[in-house]
Amino acid sequence: MHAGQASVEVKTERAVYFYQKAGCGFSGLIDRDGKDWIGYQVKGGPKGNYRGIPNMAKDLFGHPGYETGQTELREKTTDIVKLRSFTADAGWDVQWQIDETRATMTASKIASPVWLLYEGSVGGKFNPEKQFAFWSDGTKKGCSERWAESLPAPKWAAFCDPKLKRSIVLAYDGPDVFSDTFWPMGGKGGMTVFGFGRTDKGGFGFHVKTVPFRFSFALVESISFEEIAAYVKAYLPHG
Repeated sequence: MHAGQASVEVKTERAVYFYQKAGCGFSGLIDRDGKDWIGYQVKGGPKGNYRGIPNMAKDLFGHPGYETGQTELREKTTDIVKLRSFTADAGWDVQWQIDETRATMTASKIASPVWLLYEGSVGGKFNPEKQFAFWSDGTKKGCSERWAESLPAPKWAAFCDPKLKRSIVLAYDGPDVFSDTFWPMGGKGGMTVFGFGRTDKGGFGFHVKTVPFRFSFALVESISFEEIAAYVKAYLPHG
């Protein structure tokens, strides 16, 4: 059990992952110092139940706390864990592969357009005035800044904690071209609202429409752009 739901716990040298079986989303990502970079809880809004990865489809699939899906273990070795999550009506079907370097989702079926989100607590406690983000072209943004535009290719973003000197990096690999969004929610102790394929102006917009696609994330032991970019190039599928 993790944060109110039966979950799969995957331990690696770099991180511990908690994946909720019915919610089909990650509720916890614990680093080497015991800091939870997601911090999902059953209640609390931006300090709890809004959080998760990948939070794909509002009220439908892929979010901690939901009870819309089911998960089966496909493979388990000393080096890799593979999970398949799906719905009974066969509308949704994704596979996660977790190893020492990353977690990667390959989506083969989606019943509606989605976005791919990181809603969580950078460094274990979101502090937007001190934390920052990088884009793949080297652009640096403070986490107190709000933006909505299409990230440059290859599509990835990293959120960095200068105190821990550690980052979470997220990458999209697929055919769709779309806008992306970031804004801080709840102030200090709140959460990131980052989304590939998300727009909020005039109502929610979901812009990832074509399968298959891959979505990956990982903790990186650096806040250097050059080192994060090298990690993405070596380990995370990105397009």
